[in-house]
Amino acid sequence: MKSVKSYFRKNYRKITLVIIFNLIFSQEYKIQFSHIPIGQGVGESDSIIVSNSIGAILSNDMSSDSFAIGTGFLKTAQNAFSEPPVISNFNLPEFIQKTGQSVSVMATLYDLNGISSVDLYLQKGASSNEIIIPMFTGDNGEYIATIADSLIGVENFRARIVGMDNVGFSSSTDYQSTQIQFNSGELTMSNHYSNYPTGVKSNQWKLISWPGQPKDIGLAQSELEDGHVFYTWDPVKKKYSIAEEIKLGHSYWFRHIYNEPVIFEEDSSVAISLQDFTIDLDRGWNLIGSPFSFPVTFNKDSVVSDPITFSDAGWTDSQSELVPWNGYAVYTGHQAEITLKPFDDEGSSSDRIAYEEEWYLNLRLESSNYINYSAEIGRRKYAENSYDIFDIPIFPDVDSRLSLVMDLNGSKPFEYMKDIRNIDDENGVWNLKLDAHQEEKTIFIHSSLKGAIPEELSVAIIDIPERKIVYDFLDKGITISKDSEVAYDMKLVAGDGEYVFRMAEEILASIPLTFSLSQNYPNPFNPITRMNYTLPERSKVIISVYNVLGQEVKTLLNKEQEYGFHSVSWNGINNQGKQMSSGVYFARMTCKHFSQTKKMLLVK
Repeated sequence: MKSVKSYFRKNYRKITLVIIFNLIFSQEYKIQFSHIPIGQGVGESDSIIVSNSIGAILSNDMSSDSFAIGTGFLKTAQNAFSEPPVISNFNLPEFIQKTGQSVSVMATLYDLNGISSVDLYLQKGASSNEIIIPMFTGDNGEYIATIADSLIGVENFRARIVGMDNVGFSSSTDYQSTQIQFNSGELTMSNHYSNYPTGVKSNQWKLISWPGQPKDIGLAQSELEDGHVFYTWDPVKKKYSIAEEIKLGHSYWFRHIYNEPVIFEEDSSVAISLQDFTIDLDRGWNLIGSPFSFPVTFNKDSVVSDPITFSDAGWTDSQSELVPWNGYAVYTGHQAEITLKPFDDEGSSSDRIAYEEEWYLNLRLESSNYINYSAEIGRRKYAENSYDIFDIPIFPDVDSRLSLVMDLNGSKPFEYMKDIRNIDDENGVWNLKLDAHQEEKTIFIHSSLKGAIPEELSVAIIDIPERKIVYDFLDKGITISKDSEVAYDMKLVAGDGEYVFRMAEEILASIPLTFSLSQNYPNPFNPITRMNYTLPERSKVIISVYNVLGQEVKTLLNKEQEYGFHSVSWNGINNQGKQMSSGVYFARMTCKHFSQTKKMLLVK
């Protein structure tokens, strides 16, 4: 008995704790998070130690010789109270029919700390600001916001939910957008951001597109001959055809003959959701347009050219954004894509960062009626000095106006509006050919230099027909007087000052001074003879052979040729393919205001 009493006396504390814990758990007693006092202190004895604060930082497990409690429970509680609100069941309506009524948006939120506030952040297209609409609790614990009809417009909108709990933690959803169907006439070419607010004038070619998805995508054909017409470009077949329907992201050539300007309006059109819109591009030129009712930026593959567009008088230079109702042309050497961005959250890549020493010279043409700002030369890393993906052919216009083309350092025909070469070469010569409508007699050419421009870069233009060099082209430009229907040749020399001066003078010295036709050799001849001739400028050249009666027996040449030294031969065969008999013949060269004849003797 004495030993039993001694045992209880030694183990009294342990037995007491066992009885207490049995009572607690047998009565299913639970400690709630909210019952833990808020404080910073730590209570302890020789038998138990417990932190009395959720906020207290516990880095080690606590124990005594009788009882131990780990930090896991308190850490779990602390993490649970540190979590931001959870937002669920937030979805905008997939489709909104504009009826003049407001639209309700609902979301569900929960948080252990309790919800302090919930707001709907709404951002309209073309706006950088967000409109904050408070959300209120509904009957089922959901939060509801009302979007007024005045906020539902042709520009559409996107929205997100932001919730905050009572401790100051917040959550935000991703943006969502919807489609909106408008009433008759609400989507019109006369809208605020339209490229044609007053419509399309009579008898002028324009590039147009549709901002939105029309219910009826068919394009009507006029009963009048050439009353109005829509042309589409096929980059695969490389030809124009009359368009029959509207495709989102495409643009069309349009012209009409009516007295009043034409303004397009849609009777039942849908504004697409404000998400990135990707346009697939075929190899070659593509006519594209924006499906949004406000200006947007874009991202594109590196092989895709910057968009250009057609203004009242002609082609513009590179564009950094796409405007509603307008059309654009882009070129790619491979199948690629361009992505239109209604909101430029991450920054557009349309403006590529230039490498050191990369530069570009935009060549701008202006006449009394037309312009063309699309031509460009320059140097770029990874470009080749002959044809590559950075060299862009001229756009196939529906109407010939004004153009400046290049031959890619003599490696291709004059069919390219951009000739970009490698930055490893500092100096170079670009061959330029100017074409203009026959009524355009005076053309002013100036330039815009951009990129990482070398300090020592100099540029000179050589006017071939006028036999002159313009060394201050970058500052003053050059005026061309064009009095014939043939193209006008120039050369552009770019590089360091010493090279530009020396090369320009050498080119000028190599140009023939006059038109001339040399005596044929050999003479007499059998069966072949050759004649040399010179052209001081590009000309339409005709060289024919006549007999002693003045009858033409053979046309040796009838085409446009560039300036320089040329030759032509005759094998004694007439236009019908028959061998001519022995005798005297005359070779006559005619071009512009020049004509010269040489006597030849054919001997069998």
